[in-house]
Amino acid sequence: MTKAELMEVAFKSLPCRQYAVDNLAGKHDVEILRIPKKHCVLNPIELAWTGLKKNVRNLNVNFNLGDIAQLCNKCLAELQSEQAAKYFAHVKKCEEEFRQVDQLAEELENDLIESDSNGSTVSENNDTKTDD
Repeated sequence: MTKAELMEVAFKSLPCRQYAVDNLAGKHDVEILRIPKKHCVLNPIELAWTGLKKNVRNLNVNFNLGDIAQLCNKCLAELQSEQAAKYFAHVKKCEEEFRQVDQLAEELENDLIESDSNGSTVSENNDTKTDD
């Protein structure tokens, strides 16, 4: 077996990850929502964090850790529900765009597979030309 095949067998035999919080939530009929890794555009918390850092960076004049903490607390206290709603709306818009692109990619893939399975290629069609 190749290394890739061995890795595939190993990953298939790994037990499912179980987290204590998931077990506890299951006992109380609560579903844990997982935010996708490495997709900060799909995470409203990351958008809020980015906004907070931008505000603190613009307002920070003393570069003192105490002042930064105060600015963070002030910015968090001033965060309006309308701004939070905009973060969620942005995430939903991005999700929809991703779905559309994914659907187009899947259709294109199916078209390519379908045209490839017909068996005719450009070189085969060019070989059948006759001289006049």
